[in-house]
This record gives sequence, structure tokens and C-alpha cells, in this order.
Amino acid sequence: MRVIGLTGGIASGKSTVTDILKKRFNYIVIDADQLARQAVELGSPGLDKVAAVFGQKVLNENGELNRSLMGELIANDQQTRKILNSIVHPEIKKLYDQQIQYYESVGVPAVFFDCPLLFESNLQNTVDETILVVADKEIRIRRIMERDQLSREQAIKRIEMQMSDEEKIALADTIIENNGSLDDLLIMINIYFSNRKLWTD
Repeated sequence: MRVIGLTGGIASGKSTVTDILKKRFNYIVIDADQLARQAVELGSPGLDKVAAVFGQKVLNENGELNRSLMGELIANDQQTRKILNSIVHPEIKKLYDQQIQYYESVGVPAVFFDCPLLFESNLQNTVDETILVVADKEIRIRRIMERDQLSREQAIKRIEMQMSDEEKIALADTIIENNGSLDDLLIMINIYFSNRKLWTD
């Protein structure tokens, strides 16, 4: 079974590519963000470990993780962020491995791993190949401004907080440009599939 890592910066259109893979091509997509939420959901070992380290203050009244408070804590303290990651990342890895093992056991030929921080987390060597979705900076700025109702300066700041496309391009196996319409994007994806037969690998 092949595992293809899919990534892209904010407003690149990665989520649109994910939807196309799932809905039009019927591929299995493992969502890293969903795994991260699952790793600390109510009743999970991950949440128990987070509460044991940071205290009950990081939980809501219903016992779930107070994500806004946790977000504030890690935003203001790099050491706190490292501690949280050291707890959560192994739990995410367990969930990821469980899914990979399951899909492999039932004979799925290929799955995609949707991971926004694939390169930032140095996970490119854990997959068989990588796809990077990119778009011109000005297009991304406009998308962020329209989608999130932010100023141009705020949109630029969000982009610049992430690893640059130039750095990611140097690490990626395949680049999918998403500067045009949905039809243009579908053409790019079809070109990718025309060069590969994932179901035979």
C-alpha cells in the first residue's frame, strides 16, 4: 500500500484537493487535524495525560479540553508548546498507525495523508511520496481576506507565519498549482493520476 502525503500552506487550496480525492476519486484520506482532535477527545488517554500535566484548569466543565485556553498557553510559552506536543504527538502517531494497518490489512492500494505540517514536522520520510498544493501569494492573500474577513496585512502575516512555498517545493515530489478555477484544478489532479497507477503499486 502506498501512502501519499498531501500538504499546502494556508489558502493554497489543499482542502479542496482533499475533497476532490475523496468525493470524485473515492480515495481514502487520513486527516491529520482530525487525528489531533481525536487524540485529546473526551475519555482518551491523551486527554488524561494533558490534564495530569497541566491540571484540571485546561478542561471545560464537561471534561473536554478547553482548546482556546490551551491555545493561549502554548502561544505565549514555547516550552509549554513543546510539552504539549510531547504528549499529543505520540497519541496521534498511534491513531495514524492503527488506520494505516487497518487499510493495509483490507487491501486498500493507496491512501492519502492530509497533513498541513508535513514538512514542518519532518514527516515526509514517513510516506512514499508527497504532493504540495501551491498558489501565488497574491491569490492566497485575496482568498484569506475574502474567506476570513481579514485585512491585507493580517492575511500576509498568516502566510508568513508558515514555512515558505519555496522551502516546501524543494522537499515535495509533486507540485499541484491552484491559481485558477476548480476546472483548472481538476485538470492538474487528472494529470497527476495519468502519470501514476496507484492501484497497481
